Amino acid sequence: MPDKLYICYSINDFFAREAGISLIGMLENNPGYAPEEIFILDYGIHPFNKGRLEQIAAGYGKRITFLAARPVTSGIKQRFPHLKSWRGSMAPIAKAFVEQIVPDYVNRLLFIDADTVVAGSLDGLQDLDMGGAALGVVPMNQPSYRFKKIYFNSGVLLYNLPIWRREGCPEMILEELERKSDLTLPDQMLLNNAIPQRLIKPLPLKYNYLSHYYHPEQERGWLRIGGLYTGEEIEEAIRQPAIIHYLGGWALARPWYEHCRSSKSAEYLQYKALSPWKDSPLFKPFEQTSPPRTFRQKAYFWLLKQYGERRSFHWVHLIDTIYHSLIPAELPGE
Repeated sequence: MPDKLYICYSINDFFAREAGISLIGMLENNPGYAPEEIFILDYGIHPFNKGRLEQIAAGYGKRITFLAARPVTSGIKQRFPHLKSWRGSMAPIAKAFVEQIVPDYVNRLLFIDADTVVAGSLDGLQDLDMGGAALGVVPMNQPSYRFKKIYFNSGVLLYNLPIWRREGCPEMILEELERKSDLTLPDQMLLNNAIPQRLIKPLPLKYNYLSHYYHPEQERGWLRIGGLYTGEEIEEAIRQPAIIHYLGGWALARPWYEHCRSSKSAEYLQYKALSPWKDSPLFKPFEQTSPPRTFRQKAYFWLLKQYGERRSFHWVHLIDTIYHSLIPAELPGE
């Protein structure tokens, strides 16, 4: 019998609403979720929002276990001062050290970023045979972002913690930090650099679906690049994603901002309407409150908008290739 699949988020107070909405989607679409508890790594969540998160879980017969992760990441930061936070928070960094934070009885753990909606069943991850893999990830296919091995976005991570520990993944991460690599996206690049491919299990695209703010005439073209995903896998992710990850520069993919371009905004709004934050307003467009200022930022913002336009995929692909040959690549997540 497979180990129970536990769910974990890591947030500060700013992302409490989004984590709560993601959690509602998970509980609505996974009535068979077996554990009684859901883990949230607490990076300064206000008691009022903690209460709302607990209210959500209780409504489905579950409970939230808030875990103090700051002592772990603060100790790592003290030891490795060059390790950057992400936008002022160490909450995302905790995923690289999660084996030190969660209880010992947790063997299979699904770590989900808060900027998501769980829109479908996670049963495939509960029953997945990970073999000798320590970490399940959805590979990214765009060549600009490829390493010599699988490169993955770290917004959805499936841990096989007994293998993670047995294979020495925590030590691999510390060794990578000792090398003082330039970790522009600290949690994501740390894991990508440290964990060898032999310990990585590719997951279907539907478990970390990112390209929903592309125009439909663009999206399938981009997802076919490299032959990494089958046509069936692409169509399943587009039509029935299990986890929608609202990731995109200048919030073009984030439906908690006005003027979001995501084709999956309705899913976010559906679960928001079921949440204690149902009456909270959306944020003003990010490109208005934090507009691109440098030439590089303006060029990148212009390129992002091309993905969402009804243009020839081949033309946009050519522009993308020229852009990345002239300007240092923007990494996924920026």
